[in-house]
This record gives sequence, C-alpha cells and structure tokens, in this order.
Amino acid sequence: MGRMLIFICVCCVVTSPLAADDQLHNADQPLPPREAAESMVVPTGFHVRLFAGEPDVMQPIGFCVDDRARLWVAEAYNYPVHGTQTGDRIVILEDVDGDGHFDRRKVFFDKLNYVTGIEVGFGGAWVMSPPNLLFIPDADSDGVPDSEPQVLLDGFGNHANAHNLANGFAWGPDGWLYGTHGRTNWSLLGKPGTPDEQRVRFDGGVYRYHPVRHVWEPYADGTTNPWGIDWNDYGEAFVCNCVNPHLFHVIAGAHYEPWRNRESSRFAYERIPTIADHLHFVGVNNVRDGLGSAAEDSAGGGHAHCGTLIYLGDNWPPEYRNSLFTNNIHGRRINNDILARHGSGYVASHGADLMRSRDPWFMGVTLQSGPAGEVYASDWSDTGECHSIRNTQRQTGRIFRITYGDIERPQVNLAACTDAELVAFQMHANDWYVRHARRVLHERQAAGQDMTHVAAALRKQFDKETATSKQLRALWALHVISKVDELMLDELMNMDDEYLRAWGVRLACEMSTFSEETLADFARLAGNDPSQLVRLHLTSGLQRLPAQGRWEIAAALASHAGDASDANLPLMLWYGIEPLVQEDLSRFIQLGTGAQIPLIQRHVARRVVDQPEFTTGLELICQAAASVENNAVAAELLQGLLDGLDGRRAVSMPPSWPRVFARFGKSERDELASCVIRLALLFDDPHALRTLRTTAADPQASTAARTRAITALVSKRSDDLPSLLLALIDDHAVQSAAIRGLAEFEDERTGAALINSFVRLDNQAQQDALLTLASRKTWAAQLMTAIESGRLRDVPLTAYTARQLHSLGDERITATLRRVWGEIRETNDERAALLAATKKQLTPAVLASANLAAGRAVFDKQCASCHMLFGEGGKIGPDITGAQRMNLDYLLENLIDPSAAVAKDFQMEIIETSNGRVVSGLVTAESSTAATITTVNDRVVIPQTEIESRKISSVSMMPDGMLKQLTADQIRDLIGYLQSTQQVPK
Repeated sequence: MGRMLIFICVCCVVTSPLAADDQLHNADQPLPPREAAESMVVPTGFHVRLFAGEPDVMQPIGFCVDDRARLWVAEAYNYPVHGTQTGDRIVILEDVDGDGHFDRRKVFFDKLNYVTGIEVGFGGAWVMSPPNLLFIPDADSDGVPDSEPQVLLDGFGNHANAHNLANGFAWGPDGWLYGTHGRTNWSLLGKPGTPDEQRVRFDGGVYRYHPVRHVWEPYADGTTNPWGIDWNDYGEAFVCNCVNPHLFHVIAGAHYEPWRNRESSRFAYERIPTIADHLHFVGVNNVRDGLGSAAEDSAGGGHAHCGTLIYLGDNWPPEYRNSLFTNNIHGRRINNDILARHGSGYVASHGADLMRSRDPWFMGVTLQSGPAGEVYASDWSDTGECHSIRNTQRQTGRIFRITYGDIERPQVNLAACTDAELVAFQMHANDWYVRHARRVLHERQAAGQDMTHVAAALRKQFDKETATSKQLRALWALHVISKVDELMLDELMNMDDEYLRAWGVRLACEMSTFSEETLADFARLAGNDPSQLVRLHLTSGLQRLPAQGRWEIAAALASHAGDASDANLPLMLWYGIEPLVQEDLSRFIQLGTGAQIPLIQRHVARRVVDQPEFTTGLELICQAAASVENNAVAAELLQGLLDGLDGRRAVSMPPSWPRVFARFGKSERDELASCVIRLALLFDDPHALRTLRTTAADPQASTAARTRAITALVSKRSDDLPSLLLALIDDHAVQSAAIRGLAEFEDERTGAALINSFVRLDNQAQQDALLTLASRKTWAAQLMTAIESGRLRDVPLTAYTARQLHSLGDERITATLRRVWGEIRETNDERAALLAATKKQLTPAVLASANLAAGRAVFDKQCASCHMLFGEGGKIGPDITGAQRMNLDYLLENLIDPSAAVAKDFQMEIIETSNGRVVSGLVTAESSTAATITTVNDRVVIPQTEIESRKISSVSMMPDGMLKQLTADQIRDLIGYLQSTQQVPK
C-alpha cells in the first residue's frame, strides 16, 4: 500500500533526522536492496536480511505467507489508474533452503487490474481487486490457477480516488476472513448481478467474509483508512489507521472516529476514540507541522501508518510478545505500540522503534510473521507520493526478513500434516503454527471429513491446559470445526477466567438462533459479572440479538454506574439499544431513565426526538424529566432533547412542559437552567419569555444568568427583541452578548447605536461591535463612513473583520476599506517582499530583546480567539503549541500568507441568510435541519431553511494582513512570544 497510503499523508516525503552519515545518500535514488537491508538500524541482537528485491519483486502492495512458508505477493502496477487494464499480478516467492532469501519465483496470475490485498487458504487465493473480491482456485497448491478467477462479490468502491479503499486480508481466530476498508471509497456490495436496491452499503472500517458459508458482513464502522488487522493472544483485534488517530481496538459493532457525515453511523452520535495515548507526530492540528524535525523524529516519525502485526512468534525476545508493530511511512521505520488492558479495552503506549531505515525511499507496507518466528516487511520503495496519485516509480520494491540472532527456517508444509499433528500445533509457542493448523483443520471439516477424533483431542487440550491463551487456541479450533455446542458455551460462561467467559459470549453470538438458556446466561452476566471485558462483549453482542431479546440484558448492562467513564462500554451499549426506539417507545424511554450511565440517558432522549414524528416521544420525555427523582438524570434528558431538536426554531409545547419549567426553571445548576430556558423558547412558553426578559434587563441578576437569558432570547428571534438589546449596549456586564445578538436582526437603529457607543465599549465589546456591523451591508457602509470621516478614530479593525467586510461583495464598502485599511490580499511579489523585509528586521539580537508579556498581549488580542497556545485560547484554528514555532520562516509565512496552503478542515465558508445576514466562519457541525458556524466571536446555528446561499472561500480562516496592523515592536514581541518554550505571565 505504499502509495495507497502515502496519498493520505499531507506533505511530501521528508528525510528523518537520523545520524549525519545517514543523510549522505542521494535521495533521488534508493539504496541498493542489499545495502538497504544491511544499513537498517535495529536493536542489539536483531538482524535484517533482504528476502527479495527488484526486479524480482516490484510494487508490493500486500503479501501473505502460506502453509509452506511461501510468500504470495500482490504487485500493483496499475496504481493509480482504475479500470479494465490488466497487468497487476501475484507472484510466489519461496525460500527453499531457509536462509532468509528466496530461491524460487513463480508468477501465479497476471491479469488483475487493481489489486490491493491477498490471502490464501481453502484451495486457492483470495484477492481484493476493487470492485471485486476474487477467489482464484489452486486446489493442489502447485502455484498454477485451476481456472479463471471467481467473482465472489462486486461493488467494492473505487469511485472517489486511487486509494483509501478495501485492502488486505487476514484469517481471524473465529475462521472468518477479515478485511480493512478505507472510508472515502464506500462500497455497494452484492453477488454479481444483484440489483442496487438489494445490495449492502459499507462506508468503511472492518468487514469479514466466511469462506465456507460465503456470507459477507460488516464488522466495525469508521476510522479513515485502516490498513492491516491482527489479533493478540486472547483474540482481541487491532487495526492501524493510516492517519491520526493511528490505532484502534476492534470491537464488533463499534463505530470509530471520524464520523464523515455517513448514514451508517448517523445515530451513533458519538464514536469510540483511538486507544493510543500518544502521537507519532508533533503537528497536532496540522500534521505537516514538524515533518522532518528532531521533535517529530523523537515522537515516532510521522502521522501515516500501514500494516499491523502483533508479535506472537518464538524467535524475538519474550518482552515483544503481544506488542503491536506498524510501519511509519514518513518516519521510514517500524513503530512499536505496547498494549495494556485498561477497563474494558486497551491503552497503547509508545515503545521504542523496532527498525529505522537509512534508505530515503523506504515505505513500509505489510508485516507478516513466519514459521521460525521471523517477520517479513515489505517496502513499496518510492518517494514523492504525498497526497498525490503520481506513481513515480514502478520498477522498485523489496521484502526484508527481520530476525533475532542467527536462525534457519525449517521446511514446513502444514497441509501435509496429520490431524494429530495439527492438533498438537495448537499449543506451539509460535502462533504461526497455531493459525495455519487451525485453518487447515477448518478446511478439512469443510471438505466433509469426520472431525470427531479431532474434536476429542482438542477438548482434551482445553481441559488439560491452565494457560488461558492455550485454552483459547483449543476453543477456537473447536469452533471452526463446528464442535462447540450450547452445553460448552454454557460451561464457558460460568468459568473463572474473564477471557473464557467473554469468548463464551462471543461464540454464542455466532449462533443462528438464541435459546432461552443462552439469553438467561447473558442477562445473568450483564447484571452480575465483575469483568468489564465480559460486559464489553455483551454490549457488542446485543446487535446480533433479536429485538425482544435485548431489553432485559440492556437494562442490566445499563445498571453499572462504574462503567460510565469507560472508553467503550457506554457507547457500545448505546449502539446496541438504539434500534429499540422503533420497537417500543415507552419501554425505550424507561430504559434510558433507569440507566445509571449519563450517556445512555442523554442519547435516549435525543433519539426519541431525532425522527420525523416525535410529538409522542417528546411528551414522554417531558413526563419523565418532571417526575424523575434525580435532578442529574433530568438534566441529561433535557440536554438530549436539545441535542435532538437542534436547528429548529419552534416546536409545539408538550402538555407536560409547564411541570418541567416549574420544577427546574430557577435551578441554580447552570447547565440545567440553560437547558430549561432554551427548551422553553423552542416551545414558545410565554411565562419563560417574560422571565427571560426580566432576567436579561435586571442589573441585580448575575452576569451569567443575564447572558444566558440574552442568548436564549436571541435564538428565539422575537421581533421586538432589538429594543431590549439596544438598551443593553452600554451595560458593561452584558454588552458583548447584546451586541452579538443584534447581528441576528435587521434593525435600522443598530448601525448608528453601535457607532455612537463605540468609544465607550471595552476591548472585547468593540470587536463584537465591529463584527456585528460587518455582518450587513447597510451597517458596514455606516461603519466605513464613520472611519473615513474621522468620526471613529483608532478603530481596532482586525484582518478577520476586514475580510468579513470584503466578503459582503459591495464595491463601495470594499473601496472604502481599501482606503482606510488597505488591500485585503497582496500580490505574491508584495507578500514575498514583506516576508523578506520582516525577516531581515527580526535578527536573533532583536528577538532576544522581545517583551514576551507584551507579545502575549498581542497574541491574546489578535490570535487567541482562534488558536490555542500552551493550553489557552480558542479551538477554531490549529493548536499551535506543537507547531514549528522555532522556525522563523514558518511563522512569517503563516502570518503573512496564511492562504498559501489552506487545509480543508480550515477553509472558511461564507453563508448568507434569508434575512440578509452574512456569516463567515467554519462549519463545525451540520445536519439535515441546521448548520453550525463557528466565528471568531460566536457560535451560530442556522436552520437549513434560512440559508439563502453559501460558498467555500479559497482563503484560510486565518486572515492576511495581520502584521500590517502592528508596530515593529509589537511584531518583535509577538514573534518572541510565539517562539517561547513555556507560557509567560500576562
């Protein structure tokens, strides 16, 4: 997947800061294959040997190891061009003498058009070649196809781009063939000839295919571009993700970040985060920041990852067992993540890199283990591929073998072993034997062989062994040969070990039907089992149960208040119960109100009103909020209602609402009071409106309560509200809230009132006033006239406000702006000259004299509303704490020409509403009913029905011209502060 992964990276390939002698090689050419292997940096005792290199292997997009330890390599020559052109191929490389270098090479098939993954088993090769999942028969394993490929499924996406699509395969411990799938190229799957309306849409994540029953099913939804899946000793799965976040614990039925606005996780509401407690890069919000720097090198090398391996071999030192390894693309290395149980899942911590390549073209793709405990790593071997589909080289590619000490690989052929030998291999120290032997047993059972004696031997292993991991191996082998019956499942769910109980649940959920006894076991474990791991797999299993079988189990799982802070359990439980809203609305609400987990309380209320017909559900939630004893539960229910009704201007008042307002309308808990007020306005509650008006105007009320009241009234958009807001302009406590609110109303008095009061406003209120005046053409014209005439002097007009004025599209306003403020955008030559001149002024001696406290004051005024530094500031733009702040060129380029390279996440949108307001900012959330725009001073929710027009600006949210408004001393102080290593006092 080299390029298939590098495409995700945000910047061109860079050279990591290894030792100085590592930099001497010409980056225009790769190291020769053997030299590349010999020069790799690995821990003491490890060795790297070239297994194969060009021209014997080229474009290795993926590979697997078969039962004879042959490497089946998928070579992707057609990338990045989709279509019908053949040429991609599969080659078989065999190390006959076991010395670590291949001796035989055979082309197995050369008529593929876009290969991305391969695995072998069940008499042939399983090949992912979007849009098709293919099976190429080779029953005698002679490396010659028995027939043309069979198309098992088609419809795998290849429509959006050349990458980020369905890719590699791996056999799971449960006998299924698992695959990972990028999120951009969604798929519409079915057997050939299936009509579109009968196909299944898959938006990306993890899926699986049963090799005997030929059933496909989604397994987990989300992530951006997962590439590679593997399992630890306990059968827990993990995937690496090409971009940040880079690692996930794979749970059946889970929804992972990011959302990407997909229907498949519309009602997930929240998604499970990464398990990594670290990043392998330093540019937190802009992954380009730091590429190639010493800080990036120390962190792990970069944000792009590919290939997943959990080491379970018997060659490397024992401390590596159950550690996870993944290729780091920009870092030219193999990262190590150390997995540790935490709650129901895992936390991955940063371990020392396993390997660092000195070859400037190294791009690791796939990692696979072998029968001697060795690990093979493929190298796409290219450069220049970064958010690009330019295929710079087609003739390169390598596969390396990583070992500890000097070893020779034994000759193996597990397909020729006896049943007894295969059973014995289940206890082998090297999991390579365990996995391959299990799959061969599965193949024999599928072929109709009597497995009674095998089952007896495996059951004897299970009963004899005391190590959980070895018991699980015997269990998995029994499962794939269909010898785990309901009696054994019941036995498993009553065992002392949490992993065995959890696997009892998981395997029971693989059954086609669920007996009363099984459901009773689930309910008992849900209520009484002390293990969060067991509860995790119960929550996962809910999605496989019939609706009527979920209620009791879900209620028991929701009773564990201690699970509320777990990373997985609240969300997995929610994913399992969400569909029940369509089964029994009253019971669904009772499930939410009875839950001891706040997220369930909140999401149940949200889901009740997040549907076309919600009147009955709204009334039931209000009844519950009015009667529930615990105010905290009521607060979650009401917040859920607000979440579900977001974007609506008015909703008919439910009959029980007055009871809710009477109980909580004067709550001293800010979050509860805020919910009640906002809901009251949605419901057009006249009593609430009177109360809010009184509170907003009452100088004796707290500033928080008054501000909350003003914000709520503005969201209601009462026609007579401007009079109240205008009266509050000079009220210091709430003037900013009042001024921001005036932007919502096209009132002819506003422009003159704000201009007349401008000099009396504090600094923040002045900025709010300028943005309000800049939101409508009439007011903006008045502002420009006042500035040009001298009526307003020393107006702190920021570059952002200037851009907002420019975005109104009025020639007279723009012309006046040009005269009183300057050009909105300089020419390239002008920017370059300004950058050079500023840099010349900012010598090391000048910066050493910077007043850092004064620089912080400039930052707070000009930058902090959008950017965070040292944990303080806004979140509209990137957190610049981890950016390349020591690089003066970087700072000046971003300050003087921020639009030179605009990340998509920070492109500004300009939205005009039906009542004439123009809002510029980032669309941070959007639904079918409303769009949420974050500006530098406000968060504005606009119903979709009120959006007249919208366009994406080609310029950055960060405006040009900032430095033009500063004196030389202010520029010096700001740069000095931005380059400081720690926060300074105000």
